[in-house]
Amino acid sequence: MTEKKPVSIKKISVAAVCICLAFCIICPAVIAVIHSVVMGRYDYDKYSSDRYLVYDDIKEEYPRRTFEFESGENSLCAYLYGEENEKGVIVVAPGHTDTNDIKLYEIRYFVDAGYKVVCFDYTGCYTSEGKAFGGYTQAVYDLDALLAFLENSDEFAGIPVYLFGHSLGGYAVAAVLANGHDVQAVVSASGFDTAEEQWQYSISRYTGVFYPVIKPFNSLFISMKYGDDKALSAIGGINSTDIPVLVISAEDDVFYGGASPIYNRREEIENPNCTFILMDKENHNGHYDYFLTDEALRYQESQPDANIDKELYMEHDADVMQMIISFFDGVQRK
Repeated sequence: MTEKKPVSIKKISVAAVCICLAFCIICPAVIAVIHSVVMGRYDYDKYSSDRYLVYDDIKEEYPRRTFEFESGENSLCAYLYGEENEKGVIVVAPGHTDTNDIKLYEIRYFVDAGYKVVCFDYTGCYTSEGKAFGGYTQAVYDLDALLAFLENSDEFAGIPVYLFGHSLGGYAVAAVLANGHDVQAVVSASGFDTAEEQWQYSISRYTGVFYPVIKPFNSLFISMKYGDDKALSAIGGINSTDIPVLVISAEDDVFYGGASPIYNRREEIENPNCTFILMDKENHNGHYDYFLTDEALRYQESQPDANIDKELYMEHDADVMQMIISFFDGVQRK
């Protein structure tokens, strides 16, 4: 019988080093690929138009006008509703992966309340140019470009401007305030604070107990991808002004592991006119469900797969929408 030679310590060490090097190369590459997919190009083939409104569903009742503005090297599409209204203009910032169409549910409330409304598609999304969305902070740059366009337009001269955004939009409408635009008030719903914080949580959410090992590589990726922009902050934007800001958070938001980062760090808010609302009603305390009625949630839970009632599927709670409208109206009266 041939005696097996023991594996040498040197060979074990070499193998361990090779495995570590491979992990150090593969892990950042995988993170980069995931980011490029999540922040890629979004077109209507990724939008469930069988269950969510598209503009054709309401165009007879809510006419709109399309215009374009430049953000970096790309031309972005925006839409003006309620052109004849006189209270002011509410600029609506969509969430991540959202088309402008999904905001029609809120847009109609604002138009009916007497406001002009402008909504748009981010770079790389739906009707706007761009090979890819690119990253969280692109939403801030696109919103900044839109506000600059409105400020330089004779059509919007002297018209009060209000901002409303949910999720990524909630981040953008707060962070953009640091750029000094003439905005009267902001509603930031379920927004996060920084791109760094949000991407860290997004990866940790899916990697669980393995995240402490992955975190250094994710941090390196964030620094390389976002640079100084990784710290572009919603809280910083809110603190850069004293205009009225309403921060809405849910108690059990799966995208943040609880309340939103802005709400959780509300003691850092220095803006004396910033107020907070925590949505904690049962079944209406998640990322978006507090906007919806019980009937809508029950209908969604029934998982309809044919002839879906788009209005019922996303039926909005009139009290929640009126709370937001009353906030904007209250600023008008001051």
